[in-house]
Formats: sequence, C-alpha cells, structure tokens
Amino acid sequence: GRKIDSLPSELVGFGENGTRPRSFQRRSRGEMDGEKLGDGSKGSMSLTERACYPYVAGKRWMLGLVDTVGYQLVTFIISCHFCLKGTTLGLVGQAGLPFAQKVLKLSAQESQRYGIVAAFPWSIKPLVGMISDVLPIAGYNKRYYCFISSILGAGAITYLAAMPLDSSSALTYVAAMVLINLQVSVVDLLTEGKYTETMARVPEASSDIVSFVWLTVSWGGLLATAISFFVLQTKKYHVMFWCALPFSLQAVFTSFFGLLPEVKLAVSKLELDLLTKHRDMFLMGTFVGCMSVVLAVTQLATENMYVEFGVTLGVALVLSVSMFFFMEKRLAKATLFLFLTNTVSVSFGSAMQYWFTVDETCNPGGPHFDYLFFTVYTSVIAQAFNVLGIYLFNVYLSRFRMRSALIVSALISSTASLGDFAMVMRWNLRWGIPDRWFYLIGDTILEPIVLMMAFMPSTVLISKMCPKNMEATTFAILASFSNLGGALSSSFGVFAMQAAGIKTDVESGQCDFSNLPWLIVVCGMCLPLVAVPLTFVLIPDIDMSDNLKEEEGLPEPGGDKA
Repeated sequence: GRKIDSLPSELVGFGENGTRPRSFQRRSRGEMDGEKLGDGSKGSMSLTERACYPYVAGKRWMLGLVDTVGYQLVTFIISCHFCLKGTTLGLVGQAGLPFAQKVLKLSAQESQRYGIVAAFPWSIKPLVGMISDVLPIAGYNKRYYCFISSILGAGAITYLAAMPLDSSSALTYVAAMVLINLQVSVVDLLTEGKYTETMARVPEASSDIVSFVWLTVSWGGLLATAISFFVLQTKKYHVMFWCALPFSLQAVFTSFFGLLPEVKLAVSKLELDLLTKHRDMFLMGTFVGCMSVVLAVTQLATENMYVEFGVTLGVALVLSVSMFFFMEKRLAKATLFLFLTNTVSVSFGSAMQYWFTVDETCNPGGPHFDYLFFTVYTSVIAQAFNVLGIYLFNVYLSRFRMRSALIVSALISSTASLGDFAMVMRWNLRWGIPDRWFYLIGDTILEPIVLMMAFMPSTVLISKMCPKNMEATTFAILASFSNLGGALSSSFGVFAMQAAGIKTDVESGQCDFSNLPWLIVVCGMCLPLVAVPLTFVLIPDIDMSDNLKEEEGLPEPGGDKA
C-alpha cells in the first residue's frame, strides 16, 4: 500500500487548532454552493448578476477547494490531469491513427500489436507505486519519480516532433510511446495517491476533489480536441507532438520544485517493514508487472499468430489462478469476473478504424472518413453522451440487483456492435442513411451511452469488494488487471484478425475486409455474452445498495482465502 506521509496541517485543510478553515465552514453550510450571491438570493438577482453567476459561483468553489486542500495539491492536479492526462494524451492519441497510416505505413494488426506494447506502463502502476513507497529518492517517495519519468516523457515527445520518421521507424515510435505513457501513468498514480490521502483526512472534501479531477481531465481533452481541429487540417501530423510538448514539459518543473505536497524523510532507506506488511499486494503487483512485460515482449519478438495466441492464453490462465493466492476470496472472484469479461471481449478496433478511414483503393465503396471527422468531431460528441450514459445508469440500472445489472450490461455491450455490423454490410446505404450520419448516431452517440452503462456496474461491484483501509491500493491492483485484460483482449484480437484474413497494407493498397462482418458477430456480439453465465458463478446475488459486510455467507475482508 501507499505510505501516508504526515502532512503539515495547513496542506490538508486544518488550522493550527485542528479546526476547519473558515472558508470550508462556509461551504459546509451551503454558501459555497452558490445558494447566495452578494446580499440577495439567487431569485432576486439582476440580469448582470445572473450573467456573472456561473463565474462567481465557480470562483467561490475553487477558492474553497484551495483553502481546504492547499494550493500545491490543486496546482499539481492541474499539472497532472489537465496538462498530462487530458491534453498531452489527447494530442498524442489523436495523432496516433494518421501517424500509423500515413507516416509509419502500419497494417491494422501491426498498429494494434504496437499499441499493446506502448500501453504496458499502465499495467505496472501498482509495482511502480509500491517501489516508490519502499524506496525513496533523496528523501522523497514521489517527487523524483515524477521528475525522472517526466524528463523521459518530454524527451520522447521532443524526439517524435523533431526527427523525420518513416516506415522504418516503427520500433523507435513505439519506444517513444512507452516513455510517454510511463510519464503520464507514474505522475497519475502518485498524484492519485496524494489526493486519496487528503480525502481520507478531509472526507467532507472528497466529492469536490473527485469532481475537480474529472473536470480537469475533461477540459484538457477538450483543449486537445480544439488544437487537433486546426493541426489535422494541415496534414503535418508531427506538429501534434510539438503542441503536446509544453504540456508534458511543465511536469518536469512542477515535480522538481515540489508542488506535489510531500514531507522529506529524515533518512532515505529501503522500507523493509512496509514491504513485509503488504507482502501479498507487492507480490501481486510484481507478478502482474512481469506478465505485462512478457506480453509486450511477445508482441515485438514474433509475428507467428499461434505463438502469440499461446502466450496470450497462458498469461490469461496464470493470472486467473494467481489472484486467488493473493486476494481475499470474494474480491478474487469479482476480479476474475471483470478480468475474464474484459479479456474475452476480443478487441479488433484497429480493423474497424482502418475500414472507416482508408481510401478507395484499399476499401472500395467504404466510408473513407477523414481524420478531422473521425477523431475530432466524433470525440466532442462522444464525451457529451458519456455523461448521459452515467445519468441513465443512475436512474435505471442502479436500482437493479448486482447480477441483473451485470447481465444487462453484457447484453448492452453485445448490442453495441450492431451499428458497426450494419455499416460494414452497407445496410445503412440501402436504408438511405449516409455513412457520416449513421456513424454519428451509432458509434458516436449510442455506443458511448451503452458502454458507460455497461462500465458503471463493474465500478460499483469493485467498490463494494475492497477491503477496509486498503481501497487505494486495491483499486491500483484492480486497475492493472483491467489494463492488462484490455491488452490481452487486443492480443487475442490480433490473432482473430489474422485468422479472419484481414489485410490492410495501406502502402500497396492490398486490403481484404471480406470477413470483417464475421469478426463483428463472433468477437463483438457473441463473446461479450460469456459474462452472463459467469455472473451466476462469480457474483453474489445482492442489491447494488447492499453492504457486503452485512450479507450472510460473505466473509469479512481478511477472511477465507481460496
């Protein structure tokens, strides 16, 4: 688990006498929520006051948050979530598809294979977190880990922006992407650890902190989308990395100068006691990290589809069994359910991306979407409808029993692929619906809604299974399982694309999408339904509002182990 540093009282919202600061006391009575403005109530505002109301209420909220948790933490959350996770990753991600097709000349299988390698730092987050807890650098558990990873990430972005790349530069590009993801994942993990500590100390501020985190990520993503709108039209795709560079580089300075609140340790030494105390979690994180490395190396070492399939299947089976040795039984069963349902929902996203965007030579009669439409316009719309998905879950699915909610989410995930199937079969043209409109209605509007409704029950399930006082560490472990499950899904997807004979040689124009409809039916519509029988085996039959500790037959955390 993460070590909780003893922070100065002024950084966590308490004064010298242990009381809340005055601004926080005002927020507790509702004044910071904008119930009053000036001397009058909201109902008696003038037109000018109404126009200024969002700004004034927002300013009050921000000042209250700063006063409660300290300006350093708020600034570092902006540095991490707005600049890195929102803007940097947004720009790099939106440059990915055009860079793969136009610069590196990758096939869909190669693009997906290299994507698995590039994302593997996200699967070793618990291992990185535990190393930072037990091995401080120059007296700090977090500062210099953020600093070193930020130097590597900013250097990688500089390289991609400045160096001329071509079809022979694929491995160099992947190595740079690994370093970029390493920077964002490390800074994200350690920032999350710090604001989790603050939420434990000032629980009344928890909702404000979480809301601020998601707001900064969303605004960063919107900024990345706005920048992409102008850059993609120039077709100078390396400029996307120049635009991302200042947002990555700022983290070098915010981490080095200690804006992440942290008390310097008197002695820098290996914390063996902490290592021993959380031995099982450390072993689990290390094991997951090793499996991530094995999977990533396999993607680079061989293109033999059967070797890749065998290694992927072996990693999935080993992880499925190992979690029962390191986790409490009911948590292991829930984790296995989410891991297996994520893994068997085989991803063939690269094949679909190429089918949507390649030219007439490669895909005769296809949609031929330009990158501006496919990555920018649709991104803005999809973000808005993610919120609707959360709303629909809260209104409808949140009233279901846990098993029923997960079964419904599996059915929703399966039906989400119907729009892709109809487009690939070109039924939408027979119905008189143009490709862009059909894609907007299906993949851009409906799919984010149904996928968010499918995702939310899983989040509720895990929150109920976490052992008390181990929530942050448990979530980090489960996030690594989720990320590795996604990587395994993509690896199985590479095998499925090869087995289906999908070809996407964009350089020569020799492509074959003839079996793509079958891929959608089997991988996109049938395999997600595996979750239905697994629900009855691995998930307790409870209401989503139940407290598991009070459920008969369910052991307390730290009880039986399989």
